[in-house]
Amino acid sequence: MSFALCPLLNHGAVELLQAHGSPAQKQLYLGKLVSGEWTGTMNLTEPQAGSDLGALRTRAVPANDTRWGGHYRITGQKIFITYGDHDLAPNIIHMVLARTPDAPPGTKGISLFLVPKFLPDDDGAPGPRNDIRTLSLEHKLGIHASPTCVLAYGEDQGAIGFRIGDENRGLECMFTMMNNARLNIGTQGLAIAERAYQQACEFARNRVQGHPLGAAR
Repeated sequence: MSFALCPLLNHGAVELLQAHGSPAQKQLYLGKLVSGEWTGTMNLTEPQAGSDLGALRTRAVPANDTRWGGHYRITGQKIFITYGDHDLAPNIIHMVLARTPDAPPGTKGISLFLVPKFLPDDDGAPGPRNDIRTLSLEHKLGIHASPTCVLAYGEDQGAIGFRIGDENRGLECMFTMMNNARLNIGTQGLAIAERAYQQACEFARNRVQGHPLGAAR
């Protein structure tokens, strides 16, 4: 299950981009996510916010330079990011919730951004490293094979991110990925429970214990 969490998140990232990504974003990222060449993550929770996404503080400020087109500089910290960093793929595509400077408070002021670990070059290959740093690995019970990370965005000049969907509609877009993950996690839970039941039945049928009824002692 720990390993399966990586492609599970790819399913959600693919569905999110299909539903809300721009044509340019789909062309650049979708094929590599579908093939599994690149992997995707979901960045929601922050240390001070927990499950209260309305309290998140990660900021996204429109950038003035034109090197990467219409992009933002992302600063903040995210926690509990499943497969937030690893060496299984040459690039990791983070889906990050953040606030723009004039965003209203609460969940109504959240936007969604695509933030790659390595910024793709003109040919779509991983280029320069983005301003994202892994601070630590979380200690989550039972899934030690899954790198669940604390990620820091923008410790230098700000991580470069690209908005997905309309400004202040990010949580609505992210629910596409969240609901995909919920359904797949439910499927995983059912599959693990069924496999455990099968193994328990097999063990009970074959375990030798006690004496047969009527046998001499």
